[in-house]
Amino acid sequence: MRIQKNSRNPLKNSERKSSTGRSRARKMARKRVVCSRKRRRIWNYCSKRGEEISDKLEALKSLIPCNGAVKVEQLFQETADYIITLKTQAFVLQKLIEFYDHGDGSKHEKQVPIVQQYQP
Repeated sequence: MRIQKNSRNPLKNSERKSSTGRSRARKMARKRVVCSRKRRRIWNYCSKRGEEISDKLEALKSLIPCNGAVKVEQLFQETADYIITLKTQAFVLQKLIEFYDHGDGSKHEKQVPIVQQYQP
């Protein structure tokens, strides 16, 4: 029976003193420092970004006629509805301008009755 040699160092891990263990520990410590710096930068960026978004949401709330506190999803829905309302009002006003003004400054001669009387 043949006994194979173990290619590893016969000393126990606690007895072994190598520079690889220390350099590995240094690398791990450096990674922790780098990661903590990255986390700090990301946190600072996100907190500033969050403040900017909050400011913009408040500005949007001031433009939209809404009642009291509104959630963000509701704010976007009310904004979309308000935009549609404004577009509709602009369209109606444009049609009224076209109806009452020919473009050369002259007004319509004919007046359209608002309510027609019923004739049997």
